[in-house]
Amino acid sequence: MKVPTLLSAVSALSALIAAPVAAIPSPDPPSLKFLYAMNATVGEPIEVGNGPWGERVAIPLTGGTFKGPRLSGEVLDVGAEWGVTDSHGTFRADARYQLRTDDGANIYVQVNGPSQGEGHAQSRIILETGNEDYYWLNDIVVVGVTTLGHGWVAVDAWELVSPE
Repeated sequence: MKVPTLLSAVSALSALIAAPVAAIPSPDPPSLKFLYAMNATVGEPIEVGNGPWGERVAIPLTGGTFKGPRLSGEVLDVGAEWGVTDSHGTFRADARYQLRTDDGANIYVQVNGPSQGEGHAQSRIILETGNEDYYWLNDIVVVGVTTLGHGWVAVDAWELVSPE
Protein backbone atom coordinates (compact mmCIF):
# COMPACT_ATOMS: atom_id res chain seq x y z
CA MET A 1 0.00 0.00 0.00
CA LYS A 2 1.32 3.43 -0.90
CA VAL A 3 1.94 5.93 1.91
CA PRO A 4 -0.61 8.48 0.58
CA THR A 5 -3.28 5.74 0.34
CA LEU A 6 -2.50 4.52 3.87
CA LEU A 7 -2.66 8.07 5.22
CA SER A 8 -6.01 8.59 3.48
CA ALA A 9 -7.38 5.39 5.01
CA VAL A 10 -6.14 6.30 8.50
CA SER A 11 -7.56 9.81 8.11
CA ALA A 12 -10.96 8.48 7.03
CA LEU A 13 -11.01 5.98 9.90
CA SER A 14 -10.10 8.71 12.39
CA ALA A 15 -12.94 10.87 11.11
CA LEU A 16 -15.40 8.01 11.57
CA ILE A 17 -14.20 7.31 15.10
CA ALA A 18 -14.34 10.99 16.06
CA ALA A 19 -17.83 11.52 14.64
CA PRO A 20 -20.53 11.68 17.32
CA VAL A 21 -22.52 8.50 17.60
CA ALA A 22 -26.21 9.04 16.98
CA ALA A 23 -28.24 8.35 20.10
CA ILE A 24 -30.19 5.15 19.81
CA PRO A 25 -33.73 5.77 21.03
CA SER A 26 -34.95 3.56 23.84
CA PRO A 27 -37.70 1.19 22.79
CA ASP A 28 -41.09 1.56 24.37
CA PRO A 29 -41.25 -0.57 27.51
CA PRO A 30 -43.84 -3.29 28.00
CA SER A 31 -46.72 -2.56 30.32
CA LEU A 32 -48.35 -4.59 33.06
CA LYS A 33 -51.98 -5.69 33.05
CA PHE A 34 -53.40 -6.85 36.40
CA LEU A 35 -54.19 -10.56 36.30
CA TYR A 36 -55.16 -11.55 39.86
CA ALA A 37 -54.52 -11.19 43.57
CA MET A 38 -54.13 -14.42 45.52
CA ASN A 39 -54.40 -14.86 49.27
CA ALA A 40 -53.55 -18.32 50.57
CA THR A 41 -53.04 -20.01 53.88
CA VAL A 42 -49.91 -22.02 54.51
CA GLY A 43 -49.09 -24.90 56.84
CA GLU A 44 -46.17 -25.34 59.16
CA PRO A 45 -42.79 -25.23 57.41
CA ILE A 46 -41.00 -28.54 56.92
CA GLU A 47 -37.22 -28.19 57.25
CA VAL A 48 -35.49 -30.15 54.50
CA GLY A 49 -32.04 -29.11 55.66
CA ASN A 50 -28.84 -27.67 54.26
CA GLY A 51 -28.26 -29.36 50.92
CA PRO A 52 -25.99 -28.61 47.98
CA TRP A 53 -27.96 -25.49 46.96
CA GLY A 54 -28.57 -24.12 50.44
CA GLU A 55 -31.07 -24.39 53.27
CA ARG A 56 -34.35 -25.73 51.84
CA VAL A 57 -37.76 -25.53 53.47
CA ALA A 58 -41.12 -26.86 52.25
CA ILE A 59 -44.17 -24.73 53.08
CA PRO A 60 -47.49 -26.42 52.20
CA LEU A 61 -50.27 -24.32 50.66
CA THR A 62 -53.48 -25.27 52.43
CA GLY A 63 -56.13 -23.20 50.63
CA GLY A 64 -57.20 -19.69 49.75
CA THR A 65 -58.71 -17.59 47.00
CA PHE A 66 -57.66 -15.59 43.96
CA LYS A 67 -59.55 -12.86 42.13
CA GLY A 68 -58.92 -10.83 39.01
CA PRO A 69 -60.81 -9.21 36.13
CA ARG A 70 -60.73 -12.34 33.93
CA LEU A 71 -60.43 -15.21 36.41
CA SER A 72 -61.16 -15.98 40.03
CA GLY A 73 -61.55 -19.02 42.22
CA GLU A 74 -59.87 -21.03 44.95
CA VAL A 75 -56.37 -22.20 45.82
CA LEU A 76 -56.52 -25.96 46.27
CA ASP A 77 -54.83 -27.85 49.09
CA VAL A 78 -52.34 -29.22 46.55
CA GLY A 79 -48.79 -27.94 46.39
CA ALA A 80 -46.16 -26.10 48.33
CA GLU A 81 -43.28 -23.67 48.29
CA TRP A 82 -39.94 -25.53 48.18
CA GLY A 83 -37.69 -22.48 48.41
CA VAL A 84 -34.02 -22.44 49.24
CA THR A 85 -31.89 -19.86 51.03
CA ASP A 86 -28.47 -19.63 49.37
CA SER A 87 -25.08 -18.92 50.93
CA HIS A 88 -25.63 -15.16 50.47
CA GLY A 89 -28.87 -15.24 52.46
CA THR A 90 -31.15 -14.82 49.43
CA PHE A 91 -34.33 -16.89 49.53
CA ARG A 92 -35.25 -18.24 46.10
CA ALA A 93 -38.88 -19.21 45.68
CA ASP A 94 -39.75 -22.51 44.00
CA ALA A 95 -43.51 -23.02 44.36
CA ARG A 96 -45.93 -25.32 42.57
CA TYR A 97 -49.62 -25.37 43.33
CA GLN A 98 -53.11 -25.69 41.87
CA LEU A 99 -55.86 -23.14 41.26
CA ARG A 100 -59.47 -23.92 40.38
CA THR A 101 -61.58 -21.19 38.79
CA ASP A 102 -65.14 -20.47 39.89
CA ASP A 103 -66.36 -22.23 36.72
CA GLY A 104 -64.28 -25.37 37.35
CA ALA A 105 -61.10 -24.94 35.29
CA ASN A 106 -57.91 -26.31 36.84
CA ILE A 107 -54.75 -24.21 36.51
CA TYR A 108 -51.28 -25.49 37.42
CA VAL A 109 -48.97 -22.74 38.72
CA GLN A 110 -45.17 -22.58 38.95
CA VAL A 111 -43.52 -19.65 40.73
CA ASN A 112 -39.84 -18.84 41.12
CA GLY A 113 -37.73 -15.82 41.90
CA PRO A 114 -35.42 -14.20 44.45
CA SER A 115 -36.43 -12.49 47.68
CA GLN A 116 -36.28 -8.69 47.77
CA GLY A 117 -36.06 -8.16 51.49
CA GLU A 118 -37.84 -9.46 54.54
CA GLY A 119 -41.00 -11.28 53.46
CA HIS A 120 -41.10 -10.05 49.84
CA ALA A 121 -40.13 -11.65 46.53
CA GLN A 122 -40.45 -10.78 42.87
CA SER A 123 -41.40 -13.78 40.84
CA ARG A 124 -41.85 -15.33 37.44
CA ILE A 125 -45.14 -17.18 37.19
CA ILE A 126 -45.97 -19.90 34.68
CA LEU A 127 -49.63 -20.88 34.29
CA GLU A 128 -50.75 -24.09 32.58
CA THR A 129 -54.22 -25.37 31.76
CA GLY A 130 -55.98 -27.52 29.20
CA ASN A 131 -59.30 -25.67 29.63
CA GLU A 132 -60.24 -23.92 26.37
CA ASP A 133 -61.76 -20.89 28.14
CA TYR A 134 -58.46 -20.21 29.89
CA TYR A 135 -56.04 -21.59 27.31
CA TRP A 136 -54.70 -18.06 26.74
CA LEU A 137 -52.98 -18.37 30.15
CA ASN A 138 -50.51 -20.84 28.59
CA ASP A 139 -49.26 -18.14 26.22
CA ILE A 140 -48.68 -15.12 28.45
CA VAL A 141 -45.72 -13.93 30.51
CA VAL A 142 -46.66 -13.30 34.14
CA VAL A 143 -44.70 -11.53 36.86
CA GLY A 144 -45.68 -11.24 40.48
CA VAL A 145 -44.91 -9.78 43.85
CA THR A 146 -45.14 -12.25 46.71
CA THR A 147 -45.54 -11.28 50.36
CA LEU A 148 -45.11 -13.97 53.00
CA GLY A 149 -46.54 -13.62 56.48
CA HIS A 150 -46.99 -15.95 59.42
CA GLY A 151 -49.56 -18.51 58.21
CA TRP A 152 -50.34 -16.80 54.90
CA VAL A 153 -48.93 -15.77 51.53
CA ALA A 154 -50.21 -13.13 49.09
CA VAL A 155 -49.33 -12.95 45.39
CA ASP A 156 -50.24 -10.07 43.10
CA ALA A 157 -49.85 -11.22 39.48
CA TRP A 158 -49.59 -9.16 36.31
CA GLU A 159 -49.44 -10.05 32.64
CA LEU A 160 -46.52 -8.50 30.77
CA VAL A 161 -47.94 -6.78 27.66
CA SER A 162 -45.79 -5.79 24.66
CA PRO A 163 -45.94 -2.16 23.53
CA GLU A 164 -48.19 -1.38 20.59
